[in-house]
Amino acid sequence: MKNLINDLKKSVLFKNKSSNELENLIMSANYKIVNLYKNETVFDVFSSTNYIGLVLSGELTVEKILPCGKLVVVFNKSCGEIFGEVAVFSDAEEYPCRVVAKTNCRIVLFSRKDFFKILTLDNDILYNFLYLISNKAFYLNSKIESLSLTSINQKVAHSIINDFNVSNKNRIVRLPFSKKVWANNLNISRASLYREIDYLCNNLIVKIIDSNTIKILDINKLNSIYLG
Repeated sequence: MKNLINDLKKSVLFKNKSSNELENLIMSANYKIVNLYKNETVFDVFSSTNYIGLVLSGELTVEKILPCGKLVVVFNKSCGEIFGEVAVFSDAEEYPCRVVAKTNCRIVLFSRKDFFKILTLDNDILYNFLYLISNKAFYLNSKIESLSLTSINQKVAHSIINDFNVSNKNRIVRLPFSKKVWANNLNISRASLYREIDYLCNNLIVKIIDSNTIKILDINKLNSIYLG
């Protein structure tokens, strides 16, 4: 129980909750802890919406397979983040996406009934949950905007600015996945993505630090490309 409480305290959902408060809340609900190996499926497409999960350690990916067969990573989930919450509290009877372990990981699962019970017992946790849902809606709106852009350079510039966690201090962008997955998410070819990155580097707009790290050198020029 102590390890579980310490892991839960890392989540925004349970922000500022003491160990005693969390223990009392968790004791009032049923839950199950699951250990997963890399590439093991948590929720599959069309499986029943029974549980909301929270990552205790490791990383998960939320994936959508398009009718054309292309795989799109919708979200990456790491320690402290929740998943499955939108489907569980909707009219949907099945999960619209697949949730897969990106690494070996450990998760905790709550049924809809037990998770809702936790929300009703603590207004702070309810507020945190609404905050997380709102941020997810904002992110998905940004995703839709990206897919509506017509030019490849706009798609890449928009993605660099909006899709990743950018350090404000040094404007470092860390990619949570490979460039192949990035290209799939933007609905462009990998070759097109590499050409656009080369263009941005040659014009001193960004700099490649390593395979998963980009530094923004000129945010104004990048914004100009995105705005067209």
